[in-house]
Amino acid sequence: MYVDIALWRRGPQDLPAVGILLPLTIGAYVLISVAIGEALPELRAGWAAQVLADTAFIALWYWALLALARRRERYLQTAAALFGLQCVLAAPSIVSAWLVQRFAHNPTWLAVSYVCAVLFLVWTVAAIGHVLRAALERSLTFCVILAFSQMLVEELVFLAVFTTRH
Repeated sequence: MYVDIALWRRGPQDLPAVGILLPLTIGAYVLISVAIGEALPELRAGWAAQVLADTAFIALWYWALLALARRRERYLQTAAALFGLQCVLAAPSIVSAWLVQRFAHNPTWLAVSYVCAVLFLVWTVAAIGHVLRAALERSLTFCVILAFSQMLVEELVFLAVFTTRH
């Protein structure tokens, strides 16, 4: 089901509206995120705290967004779709990050790795926009901007909170 959401064949409305789905999906997201930290050793320092903070940030951001849009009743399915989508996109995310690290000292392959990473980021933002379009009943462009805004704000907050200062 989540693969179909990532490929735009389905949306959050196609997920069952059962209370256990969101905690199970969040649990899978956390486990996969921790596995990414284990796969990429340079991310390990503080990774567990960042995974938990990321999970809380995403959950609260989209709850607030749906509350502002007066669509709170869609939170369960929307949040489950978003976390499930991130679970599906974890494998390409790992590959993308690994390629950038692997070819850090090879300018040609590093450029190719960055292009892959940017394409993956664009797909991720568009897929999140697709989920939001179904939840908010707004244009895809508007929802892509919302998805990008969430990622940008989270990145800025995490840089401020988790960056060590020397």
